[in-house]
Amino acid sequence: MATASEPLEPGSVEPEPLEIVVSGPEDADRLLFLLPGFGDRPERFLSRAMMFDPEGRWRIVSPRPRIELDEGTCWYRVDEDGPDLVEVAISVRAVAGAIDDALRASGLDADRLVLGGFSQGGALALNVALDPSVPVTPRAVAAISPYLLHREAIDPTRVAGRPALIVHGRHDAQVEQTRGRAAAKFLERSGAEVTWVDVEGGHHLGPVLLEPLGDWLAALPL
Repeated sequence: MATASEPLEPGSVEPEPLEIVVSGPEDADRLLFLLPGFGDRPERFLSRAMMFDPEGRWRIVSPRPRIELDEGTCWYRVDEDGPDLVEVAISVRAVAGAIDDALRASGLDADRLVLGGFSQGGALALNVALDPSVPVTPRAVAAISPYLLHREAIDPTRVAGRPALIVHGRHDAQVEQTRGRAAAKFLERSGAEVTWVDVEGGHHLGPVLLEPLGDWLAALPL
C-alpha cells in the first residue's frame, strides 16, 4: 500500500494487488464490487449489507484503498489544485486488476457485475467504468455521494445503454449535491440509463443513502 512518502508514477510499476474483503454466498450469480470512500474501510460497507442486500443475493467484494495517510486510507490525494490525477490513474489500474481477479474467482462474466462506490470511491467507480484502458465494462454502475473526475482518459460510450445510479443527499457538506447531479447529467448525455435519487441526508453511509441502492439493485435486470 502506498504511503504519503512513497508517491508512484503512472508508468513506473504496476500497483500492488489490492487487499479485498468479501461477503455473501460463494455461489451467488451476481457480483457487487464496492469502493470505499476517503478514510473508509471495506468492512464498513459489508457491515451495512442488510441495508442494500437484505436477501443476501449478491457476492460482495470491497477492496481496501491503496494509499495510507495519517487521516486514513484513500484512492488519491486531493490538494488545492484538485485530485492527483496520476494517483487516480494508478488506482484505476489497481481496481481494474482486482475486478478481473474477483470475476475469475467467482466464475462470473462482466454482465453479472455491478461496480459501485461511496464519495471518493464513487468518483473512482465512475472513472473505472469510463476508462477505455480497463478491459472489463461492468453491467451497471452505482455511485453514492460522488463527483466526476475530469480526466482525458475517459470514453463516454462505455456507459451507453447501461444502468447507472447516482444517490446524493441534499445536505451533504463534504461533496455538494450539485456535483453528484452534474455526474448524473454527464452519464445521461453519454447514453446511460440513469436513476437519480435525491435524499434528505448528508455525507453519512447509512440507510438514507444505502436503501435506494437496495431498491435499484432489486429492480436491476441481470
